[in-house]
Amino acid sequence: MGGGWQGESEPRPRPGLARRTVHVAGQGSERTLAATAHAAIGFGLVGIGFLVSLLVSGVIWLVGRRSPFIREHADRAGRYQLVVLLLNVLTIALWVAGLVLFLALDSQGGWTAGGWRAVAWTLLGLTLLVAVPLFVAWYFGTIFYGIYAALRVLGGHDFRYPSPRRRRRQRQSDPFDRPLRWER
Repeated sequence: MGGGWQGESEPRPRPGLARRTVHVAGQGSERTLAATAHAAIGFGLVGIGFLVSLLVSGVIWLVGRRSPFIREHADRAGRYQLVVLLLNVLTIALWVAGLVLFLALDSQGGWTAGGWRAVAWTLLGLTLLVAVPLFVAWYFGTIFYGIYAALRVLGGHDFRYPSPRRRRRQRQSDPFDRPLRWER
């Protein structure tokens, strides 16, 4: 008997199955790229890695321009990483400026009158005792929050970083702002 499709027990391929399979596989690769954009903040554990994370998110944003899902998540991740980087730089700059001012006043005898030197050094110590742990918690917390975002996106969920209160009210009233979904 012939080797045709008639009479055999094997099922015939359904039309469009390959296209749907490629689409579902494409969703996985889109999720992976979007999650990578969020997880790139993990380079911050290396130190100057926040610049690397911005570069990674930027490249993913450029590569994924055809996919609104990838583009939107890379944009969200890049904005979050940029805000975190700027806040870290601002905090460190303020600490350095305060320390330089403190040491300049100390070296010129500004604290010598009336025993203020001991009070000033005690206040500096207490400030650092509170500020350093808060900054360490902020630093690692922002990195872990970005990694959490990556895991949520990888799991197929939409993820938005918190926005300022003013924009949140505006977003809720916008009927066209819906969670991102893959195009079908």
